[in-house]
Formats: sequence, structure tokens, C-alpha cells
Amino acid sequence: MSAVAAATSRASVLVMAVGNILRRDDGFADAVLKALEGEELPAGVELFDAGTSIIELMDVFRDRDKLIVIDAIDGGGSPGTLYRFSPQEVDSEAVALHDIHQVGLLEALSLGELIDCTPGEAVVIGVQPKELGLGIGLSPELVDVVPKAIELIKKEIALSF
Repeated sequence: MSAVAAATSRASVLVMAVGNILRRDDGFADAVLKALEGEELPAGVELFDAGTSIIELMDVFRDRDKLIVIDAIDGGGSPGTLYRFSPQEVDSEAVALHDIHQVGLLEALSLGELIDCTPGEAVVIGVQPKELGLGIGLSPELVDVVPKAIELIKKEIALSF
């Protein structure tokens, strides 16, 4: 397949989970992504588990109209608080974050601009974690908001079609 054919066959919307299921609430994105697999989504939407290594995935962003990132975010709220923001809001400091993955995402998007490898639009759907220590399984507060996160993501997807 040629590079042009490969680019045109990519889904226009990429929903990407970032996190580590072995660090309790950092597995939130994985739980949401798995739940989304059971949802009816439009053609042109791809679900992707990035693990914790965003900077190595810049090519995954190429030729996408929209990138929706799901992550555990320390925004200072109570556990289970959902956040929706763009990387531009973080750059302008309209949103204050304390998350190692987000730094990687912002760096990847900035680097991607230099090599024309960014999505048309990027949105982050995050949740305030309660517990990030070693272990498997989400805190009850995060389990409770998985359906709300799915609804937010589906609204973001709908805006693209």
C-alpha cells in the first residue's frame, strides 16, 4: 500500500487511552477504552491503547481530524472529577495540571507540529485519580464516572461527523 493510500485509510478520529493498569486509577483510560469497545461508534473512529509512552507515537496522530486522549489527570479536584480541555488551554495555563503523561502529550504534539504530524484537533478527557500506588483496579469514585466519560467522548466524536 502506498503512503497516500495508507494515510487516506486511517480513521479520522482517534480515541487514545494513556495510562498504566498496574497503578490503580492510572488504569482509568484502559477501563473507558474497553467500555467503548462495546459501544456503537461511527465508522471512522479508531480506539487505541497507548500505554504510557506518548512521545513515541507521533506518527499515530498523523492525518487525523481529531485526537481524543483519555487519561488520569491531577487537576486538584476531588477523586472522580472529569476534565475536558485542549492542549492549547494547558499551554496558556488556563488549565493547571500535574501529570507526567500530559507533559508527554504536549511535547509530542509540539514536536509533531515541527514535522507536520499533528491531528487537526486534540482534546483531553481526564479524571482526577484517588489512588496511583501499585495495584490493579479502580477506586469506586472512578468506576462510577466511567459511563460519564464515555458520554463525553461520544459527544466529542459526534462533533466530528
